[in-house]
Amino acid sequence: MNEAKNVVQKNFSVEDAQELYLYDLELADVTVNQGLTIDEEFGIMFATQVYNGFDGKQESFIVSRTSLGGKLKDQMIVRNGGHGTSIGIEKESGRTFLWSNMIEVDRNDNIRTQWLCRVPYVANTTVDIHHSSVQKIKEFPNSNIYQTPFSDSKNNLLALRITERISGKLATRIEVYKINDAKNQRWGNLLHSFSFTPEMNSQVLQGLAIDNNQFYVTFGQSAHDFHLYRINLSNGTIMEEFDHAIGHSPDGEYVRGFGEPEGLYLYTDPFTQYKTLLTVIVGDLAGRRRQRLFALSSNIGVQKFLGLAGESVQRVPLTRNDNKAKRFDMNRITSISQIREPGSYYMTTVEGNTLSDHPKKNVAGWWLYVSGGDSGSGINYGCHQLLVRNSVVYAEVYSRVVPSTGNPSAWKEMEFK
Repeated sequence: MNEAKNVVQKNFSVEDAQELYLYDLELADVTVNQGLTIDEEFGIMFATQVYNGFDGKQESFIVSRTSLGGKLKDQMIVRNGGHGTSIGIEKESGRTFLWSNMIEVDRNDNIRTQWLCRVPYVANTTVDIHHSSVQKIKEFPNSNIYQTPFSDSKNNLLALRITERISGKLATRIEVYKINDAKNQRWGNLLHSFSFTPEMNSQVLQGLAIDNNQFYVTFGQSAHDFHLYRINLSNGTIMEEFDHAIGHSPDGEYVRGFGEPEGLYLYTDPFTQYKTLLTVIVGDLAGRRRQRLFALSSNIGVQKFLGLAGESVQRVPLTRNDNKAKRFDMNRITSISQIREPGSYYMTTVEGNTLSDHPKKNVAGWWLYVSGGDSGSGINYGCHQLLVRNSVVYAEVYSRVVPSTGNPSAWKEMEFK
């Protein structure tokens, strides 16, 4: 009984889910994230974005490969790959293969046909439908049909999202196959299928994820209208729904007024089997989008991501929490050269008078600005110091470098003309 209860606790529950901001993904482009998938064994994320680096009528996308903590490693461009709504991944003989839609164009750059394709991920390369490494799997010649793959690689599953226009209305269905069956075009071996309800078809589709026989899908042009469904593919029933706004910044608004739900992935920790649903809420203005990764968590599995988030936090505040300049401990500090921690400091006239290397005592309070360190390590790094007089009458600024070893340079007064 306890074992069964433990399994339930490790599974993801929409009903018990809590929203947590984790960290920003460092992606290769400034466009909105589209899809997200993860190599759980090696802790690698693959995230897609529309890529606008080519002339032409058809869309392309770029795949960013990042660490599980969201740090960019490298990228790959799929020319004429469409919007990059979703991709699948597969591991074979130590290599990672991407599954994607690709468009074949005619001499006028119009769509000739579309293909479900499989291609090895090779860092910092560009591929299209004619590249020698691309394997064409399944043709979609009807321009009224749009399909994209997504995967559950730990269970060797590939899902196809197929959207077509029928009588002027969009209709979407999901088909699930074993990856080996898909590779060998055994389309008769369909494991699961699910057709969107009329309500789903009327909403703006965003994220797609599959975990064995569980299908997760999100909708909403804005994260204010975020709507998540969990569907049991074995019987086609909607098991749970999550229908309210997510992804606000600390001020209770979206970053610069923009919040859009995009990539979705159900992560299973390969060691503990805890499951966490991840989604990207994109914020900020065009040209500088922030790809903000959120967890919807119902168990302690999210602690792994909180640990990664903690490592990416700026651990050294540049000011005090009330935005005032930092102060230093006069019982420990005898010279300005001892102040190596980056940030903005303030010293009174009395405090400045006690410091052995102050360039001009007895006149005023001073701000001290300390840069980040150079290539030194630990606390043994060099920095730049800027000392500015607190006066609206006398503009005095002194500059110097404090090296990692040896004596600081002399203060140099900056001239104002």
